[in-house]
Amino acid sequence: MLSAISRWLPAPFEAKWLNPLLFSWVIERAALAPFVPEGLEVDCWRGDAYISLVGLRFESVRVLGVPAPVAGYDEVNLRFYVRRRFAGDDGHCPGVVFVRQMVPNRATALAARAMYGEPFMAVWVGHEFSPPETGFGAHPRRVAYQWDYGGRKRGFWAEVGDMAPTPASPGSLDEFLTAKYWGYNGKPGSPTRTYRLTRPEWRLCGVARWGVDCDAGEVYGEPFATVMREEPASVLLATGSRAAVGWPSRLSVEPMSGVG
Repeated sequence: MLSAISRWLPAPFEAKWLNPLLFSWVIERAALAPFVPEGLEVDCWRGDAYISLVGLRFESVRVLGVPAPVAGYDEVNLRFYVRRRFAGDDGHCPGVVFVRQMVPNRATALAARAMYGEPFMAVWVGHEFSPPETGFGAHPRRVAYQWDYGGRKRGFWAEVGDMAPTPASPGSLDEFLTAKYWGYNGKPGSPTRTYRLTRPEWRLCGVARWGVDCDAGEVYGEPFATVMREEPASVLLATGSRAAVGWPSRLSVEPMSGVG
């Protein structure tokens, strides 16, 4: 019933997504198996599975087409990559599963958990853009995201070079990590929920320097903590875009012809 009605409703969540920063590590595919919802499988690039620590800034937030009480905030999340086991009209619909999403506002976390069932938690999360942006589409030279968990501040940052942002090359690791337009969640053995992300292709900036200070075990536990103590396999800084997150629906685990 909701699926039919939602076609006539505004998107539940719309915003400007600013300065997405992705630090990615290779991880054993078997290590992710306990976290994969029903009907999905770990998606790989050239045989390797990846996890990504992502920071981004939301601004001009709208809920059901109406400006939200919290118009802007930062988020830091850890995600990995999946695809559906059965192909439909959108192929295998490659997307992401979130291990944890941190936001600074308790109401935002509760609302997102209620709507999408995602693992949000409320802690202090902030950003640093240097120099500050002068408008949507402008890009700072340095982007940093921080959070405070258990009284300890953690963070990661990147500085860009002089090259203009460019789209990811088709078939590249950059494209694999950023061209994801589906979200999934659900514990193994329980129904899986899915939703679609609508946004244009992101352009990527050349990263000249970067740093990370993160004891991942504090928030994410194993197997992620061990992997994230190593140097990341990829560091990407994107220009971001306007984006809309669609209504969630239940994923069919049978061969399908469209969205579950």
